[in-house]
Amino acid sequence: MALTLALAGCGGDDETGGGGGEESEAAAIEAARAYQQASVDQDWKAACEARTERLRRSWGANTVAECIEITGTPRLHDRSDARVSTGDVVDVEKFGPYPAGIGLRVTVDGGGGMIVHTALRLVPGERGTWLVDQAVNLPETEPTGPEAVRTTLQRK
Repeated sequence: MALTLALAGCGGDDETGGGGGEESEAAAIEAARAYQQASVDQDWKAACEARTERLRRSWGANTVAECIEITGTPRLHDRSDARVSTGDVVDVEKFGPYPAGIGLRVTVDGGGGMIVHTALRLVPGERGTWLVDQAVNLPETEPTGPEAVRTTLQRK
């Protein structure tokens, strides 16, 4: 499954590098959804390829193969029926080692009351794609809207 999606309409010179258009945002949203779905499906190759090199290295993986080895532990429970959804896009500024990009919430509803919200920072990749550069779980008891995503991605 290919998950890095081309930046549509990106000639941009805005601070996210993605052109800021609706097509670019739609491509980022789809890249985030596909990344999270790959993780749910345990398609570690696709999930690792959708991460920036900086994010893989922060997890101790210098290559995609090492990333697959680190994240490829089989799960105890089948989550094949889990649903992935996304929230609204918000621009996120550069913070610490993280470049400016687009932030959004992805939600995995695994059924049986298991719901996980994650804030993702997506940045333009080298070949006209969106890549995940930061992933932070959002607390269940706190808001999960665009401002919560922005705040979370600027403090972790």
